[in-house]
Amino acid sequence: MRSSFTRIILISSTLYAIACGLFIFFLIQYEASRTVIVTSVLFAVAAAGIFTGFMLAIRNQMSSILSKLSLTIQSIIDRQDREMFSVAEDNMLSKLQEQVLKLSGILRMQKQRYKVESEEVKSLISDIAHQLKTPLANLTIYNGLLMDSGLTADKRQEFTRILRSQTEKLTWLMDNLIKMSRLESGIIKIQTEKHDIGNTVFAAIKQVYPHAEMKNVEIQFSGEQSVELQHDVKWTGEAIVNVLDNAVKYAGEAGLVKVSIQKNEMFARIDIEDNGRGIPEHELSQIFKRFYRGADVIDNQGVGIGLYLARKIITEQGGYMRVSSEWGKGSLFSIFIPV
Repeated sequence: MRSSFTRIILISSTLYAIACGLFIFFLIQYEASRTVIVTSVLFAVAAAGIFTGFMLAIRNQMSSILSKLSLTIQSIIDRQDREMFSVAEDNMLSKLQEQVLKLSGILRMQKQRYKVESEEVKSLISDIAHQLKTPLANLTIYNGLLMDSGLTADKRQEFTRILRSQTEKLTWLMDNLIKMSRLESGIIKIQTEKHDIGNTVFAAIKQVYPHAEMKNVEIQFSGEQSVELQHDVKWTGEAIVNVLDNAVKYAGEAGLVKVSIQKNEMFARIDIEDNGRGIPEHELSQIFKRFYRGADVIDNQGVGIGLYLARKIITEQGGYMRVSSEWGKGSLFSIFIPV
């Protein structure tokens, strides 16, 4: 850039010198006075000096600007985002610098987001593989045992029952893993419409009732029964079923699960309370994590998907979930859906 600018100055100066020479030549030809010729020569030299100085000043300024632009780009490459032009000056260069740095920040954030999403996908695949390993191994083992021709009728019946149980568990696990992966990848979109949340809660209770009846757990409902609000009936029902099923599971034999709906100006609140064993305080911040299971629930079936799915569904609709619990006295799960 500097050599090109110098070449332009030399060409311009040469053309100017030729023009001045021709002008002086014409003055001599037409026998102008000595004073006029000398004055013209001095004026031409002064003008040439001023022009050359002006062009050199422009060249230095352009060189300085290009140098700063180069340093700005290099700082972006080095992830430092240094400001070479004063932000106090409201000119084109400062605006250009601001836009370039903003674009750099956006691209960096997108790269970070893609990296996080990639890590989440890897983690999800690893977790799914881990969860499927046990039931698949059990199916292989008991299928091999059933191939034994010398097996007694009682043993064959027991192994068949275990095989059916593992198959049902694998089917349930696959269904929930598919739901979870589709929600996380955005394949399934939450579609909200105005419906009565009371009907959604009743449908969820009806779905969980056989499990509660089998365990002799009573489900009580109270509060407002007709609350119209925007929500996805199918997926909100899925979330409520997961929380209810969790409450019934840990309520114990002859337990009690209370369900209530309240509405205020901002949210509709669905409370699901059980009188089970409760959750230790140090685990309250962990229970909504994917595949998390507490240390004291090994005797209960589950893989730690239900509460994770429930919160994912509710947050997708602009709501949130909250839990409070005291060990030995039960737990209270509150679902907040925006009105």
